[in-house]
Amino acid sequence: MKHTLLPLSVLILTAAPTAMAEDAPQPIGDEFCFSIDGIGETLGKFDSLKPEKRDVVGAEIAMQFELEDGELMPERVELREGDQARMVMFDDQGRSVGLSDQLRSMAAPDSVCVMDPPRAERFGKDIGYSVDFGVGVRFKETPGTHSLTEIEEGLKDGRSHYKKMVGAMGFMVPKFTHIAVSGEDETTPPKVFATANGQDIGEPDFELYDGARMIAVDTLEDMGADGVRIEGDTYRMSPSPDAKTVAKFASEDDD
Repeated sequence: MKHTLLPLSVLILTAAPTAMAEDAPQPIGDEFCFSIDGIGETLGKFDSLKPEKRDVVGAEIAMQFELEDGELMPERVELREGDQARMVMFDDQGRSVGLSDQLRSMAAPDSVCVMDPPRAERFGKDIGYSVDFGVGVRFKETPGTHSLTEIEEGLKDGRSHYKKMVGAMGFMVPKFTHIAVSGEDETTPPKVFATANGQDIGEPDFELYDGARMIAVDTLEDMGADGVRIEGDTYRMSPSPDAKTVAKFASEDDD
């Protein structure tokens, strides 16, 4: 998961077996666990927003396994809360599925454990993956069509989410003017069509950034659109500023 502030994710935790094993040069073993203290608190910040700010968009926490070339996903990953354990599911890109709902269903999740006997004899520097946790803001419903009214509300409320995320630095969050649409295949985002009265009226101009197709609301309005249609059964849509602004924040975050 990228260290990008906007629009897709804010990195909140990186767990690297390599770093945790450096002080003790011994094999990782069948199970590797790391703390996720504070993630529940992060979700609580968003849940404290007024309901009308959370009806169109919502915060999503995801766990992303970044695999080195030729490496496979671990056999099993679990959320832990004391003696409780819940299995985490992942898509084909190594991204968790439904993690936010799982976290909310637990009182105080405190760790993630990776069970992977085939890697038990490896040392941290050779484990073959790293794990990132990030939080992003998404449109909650993805039925394939979205009205311009819904999009405009999502941009406004999405900015409120990000301001809550960064706290006292909220004044730095720019105005959200675009939707960012991405799919399961990060190299080919789904096509987006402007619509009017339920009919396609053409593909709006867009920018590509970090695997997302970014479209300005102003562009849709200039086309006379009252909504959009997105191809494909699975996609994510996020409120966003323009690509240049996103790149600026990403550059500052990498420094």
